[in-house]
Amino acid sequence: MGSQTAAAPQTPARGGLQVDLGFDTKLTVDDNYQLQPNSSGTSTFWDNTFTFDLSSVTGVQDLNLTASGVYRYGQIPGRTVSGLEDPTVRFRYTRDGLNSRLDVNARYRHVAREFLDPFQVEQEDRNAILTGLFLPGGGTVTYRNAGIDYVTGLNDPFMLALSLSHDQTSYDSVATAANPLLFGNKTDSASATATFKFSQITALYFQLGIDEYKAEDSVRTERTTDSFAVGLTHDIDPALALDAQIGYTDVETTTTGGTASVDGLTGAVTLTKTLTNGTVYGSVDSSVNENGTTTSLSFGRDLQLPLGNLTAVVGGTYTPSGDTYVTGSLLLTRQLKTSDLTLAIDRGVSTNTSSADVVDTRVSFTYGYAINNNSRLSLSLNWGQSESVLAGAAPTVERTTLDAAYSYDLTQDWALTGGVSIRTRSDSTSPGDARSNAVFLGLGRSFSYRP
Repeated sequence: MGSQTAAAPQTPARGGLQVDLGFDTKLTVDDNYQLQPNSSGTSTFWDNTFTFDLSSVTGVQDLNLTASGVYRYGQIPGRTVSGLEDPTVRFRYTRDGLNSRLDVNARYRHVAREFLDPFQVEQEDRNAILTGLFLPGGGTVTYRNAGIDYVTGLNDPFMLALSLSHDQTSYDSVATAANPLLFGNKTDSASATATFKFSQITALYFQLGIDEYKAEDSVRTERTTDSFAVGLTHDIDPALALDAQIGYTDVETTTTGGTASVDGLTGAVTLTKTLTNGTVYGSVDSSVNENGTTTSLSFGRDLQLPLGNLTAVVGGTYTPSGDTYVTGSLLLTRQLKTSDLTLAIDRGVSTNTSSADVVDTRVSFTYGYAINNNSRLSLSLNWGQSESVLAGAAPTVERTTLDAAYSYDLTQDWALTGGVSIRTRSDSTSPGDARSNAVFLGLGRSFSYRP
């Protein structure tokens, strides 16, 4: 909630080790911090955030290690919280060889759910498996993610890509007791892609994949997904590219009630046209999961503007329930002399950890205006909705966060920030809507040095 006061870590220069340190202290007063339909009173928090970033960038490798934590003292109606909170560690290492590439990443985070900003988590961890962010309730959640990708033969007629990943989400007993839709789960995935390059314009590839999913839900769900696909990429002409594949997916789900299997053919065809100011493409895709076959049709345009970029996708998704939903996305960025803005819209269909097909919609708008060299105004609006494809299979939840802040650079390293934050939530399972109003004031510093 609110805006961070410390400046973002500097981009490391090539050719050495760099350390970025950050400190941010912020006082927040909120009239309904827990976002309940009926507020129990005003809460006050004093957060002290410490960040450590170690990076090393050379011509062949990129290493980044980030750690952060919050020392928090807060007074919530009926209780007081204090101590070290939200320990987070992230690691990323990339190495480029003459004919290969290695990418290793890992993340750990343990945080109280009532202090999570769902929009910030989604924006920071777009590739992680994130569930339950819009659901109410307290307790803690722990994220553990790790992955490794290796590609060899980048410049050879035969290329091999291997990938392993682990995604795990755990909740404490307080969280699971408050909301039965929250339960621990983990997914282990492995895949391999072998590509035969017949020429500079034509390649044939084979894909194998396996996903193992286990959940600590009431029926002890275990699911194995095996997939295979063969595809072809071909440049029809210098500006038109084709990517087509056909495959097969088998999904076997075991619960306390028995075992169920779903299988079927999968496929995808994408045509991409390169233009002088971007690209345009059309795609049709058919996939299989535990609920059946989902088919999507989409058209996209990537446009380079004089002062920004525009990426737009529009299409439709046909779900296993027999319903069709409009899907798509929009990303607009504009950079002017004294201001900048970003507008992002995304609407898609996915399957949550309870095997319910849901439609997720997100809208994000940020605007910044530089008053002078030392001060800046910023505005951000985030809106999200999650609704079930089948009535009653999952609750319909809407969340909104509006932040407005003024920042002033006291020195080159110190920044003062103050502002207001408004949050709302509506839940189909809740007796009423909730709203909170908050004001915050913070002081932050960030600095870098090379050992």
